[in-house]
Amino acid sequence: MNNNISDIYKTLNILCVEDDEDVLSMYQELFSLIFKKVYFASNGIEGLECFNNNETIDIILTDYMMPECNGLEMAKEIREKDSSIPIIMVTALENIDMLREAIDLNITGFLKKPFTTSSLFNAFNLAVKSVIADRCLLKEQKKTIHYSRYQENLTFDKENLISKNDLKESKRLFDFRCETFYKPKDILSGDSYLIKKINDDAYFLFIVDGMGKGISASVTAMLCSAFINYYIDTLKNKQIDFSLDILLEELLRYIQPNLLENEVVSANFFHFTENEIQYAIFSMPPSLYMLKGSDEVHKIRSNNIPLAPYTLEFQIDTLNIKNIEKLLIYSDGLNESTLGGNDENLYNKYLKDDFKIASNQASLEKLYTNRDFTQEDDITYIFLTKGQ
Repeated sequence: MNNNISDIYKTLNILCVEDDEDVLSMYQELFSLIFKKVYFASNGIEGLECFNNNETIDIILTDYMMPECNGLEMAKEIREKDSSIPIIMVTALENIDMLREAIDLNITGFLKKPFTTSSLFNAFNLAVKSVIADRCLLKEQKKTIHYSRYQENLTFDKENLISKNDLKESKRLFDFRCETFYKPKDILSGDSYLIKKINDDAYFLFIVDGMGKGISASVTAMLCSAFINYYIDTLKNKQIDFSLDILLEELLRYIQPNLLENEVVSANFFHFTENEIQYAIFSMPPSLYMLKGSDEVHKIRSNNIPLAPYTLEFQIDTLNIKNIEKLLIYSDGLNESTLGGNDENLYNKYLKDDFKIASNQASLEKLYTNRDFTQEDDITYIFLTKGQ
């Protein structure tokens, strides 16, 4: 053996299964100098037990004819757990049926008794190449997985950076306590949100849901959030008055050239002043609110079709908020999640009842979690409660 092959052998562990004690002694004398570690078994049952108890075995050398359990029977059991470990079979037989079964079990090589040291190491070299190939493949897979996780973590960090919340510390929006919940189903989230303080007299709340999966939806959501964040900050720096109408026009002008042909965007736009909300809802589920002294749940329904490459106009409505006690703005990941993993049992049936009971974001989360809630999509919502 050359030095490179010799060095590789010293990293490998071998299991020798043989019922002839003289042959086992020969294996021990020879292999203990070559391999990192040598395991021995005197029949197929012991060999299988040794294999099951030692995850570090790299190569198996086994006799075919053995009492209690022959080499082929042992190999069949091993193949149910490991389809790739090299198995070299030693046999004096030239039985066609046995060879066919061995080939079906992906036996790596055969040694016909009596064998020479040269033929033995020729068989080993083939097995070692198989081990090296598997190791290289596993190494590349681990590198790919590591790189993928690294990229996913960077993406999630970027999503959290773009999803701004100016109220994170105070959690106050006029007389309301404002709490958020943001939980992507995957790292590449199609949801994003913003809570921006325009000035002491106005706030802007935004939730976007890129209608699609993976990178495309995530990029679109991030583009929308990043643009709005930049736009509002620019207005503040230049001391220009905010207009929801102009914001929507500018966003459409910016986002439409960046949308795929069949791509659409759902979004909530809420412009808060102390007494009213201006809102434009583009195919989002209805926001829920309750008035002071009432147990009825009201809905703020969508007043626009989704944002799309062909969107030309939009509608903005207003709502008086003086008597609103609590308000829930959310993406469809909340109401379209399932209970108990049953696709026909959507949380939408219970959201209204849970909202009626919930006093804040944490209590709402506890209520739906207790219903055996299964997240099916990105979940984003903003919960506002007065006086807390």
